[in-house]
Amino acid sequence: MLAKNFWIFVIKNTDDELNRRIKKKEWPVYSYTVNRKKIQPGDKVIFYKAGEGNKVCLGTAETASAIKGEEGGIDYTVELGNVSIWKKSVMIKPLISKLEFIGNKEQWGLSMQGGVIHISEKDYGTIYAESK
Repeated sequence: MLAKNFWIFVIKNTDDELNRRIKKKEWPVYSYTVNRKKIQPGDKVIFYKAGEGNKVCLGTAETASAIKGEEGGIDYTVELGNVSIWKKSVMIKPLISKLEFIGNKEQWGLSMQGGVIHISEKDYGTIYAESK
């Protein structure tokens, strides 16, 4: 299946929270997340850890479901498949000049906000290539 969309899923929490999400193969998507309705099965995802001392990409996955509402909740989840955590994390800062989705190269951190960031296939490939 060809990916329809390419995303960066942002986490600000601890490594324990990231590991819990990976083990469960499920990612929370909050009701106020801008791009949540565009997530489709087969989309490709890069995990990005934000926050002081982080700012790194950690791995990839594919979405294994459409977005699903939590029973009685206000938030959503998406199932993950083909999860791969890289041996070598990728610092985002050295790639800023090459990434199309970062419009303001001076204040690039603004482009990393929002929980689910839509990126091009080219940007996905640029980040992914650095993990090798």
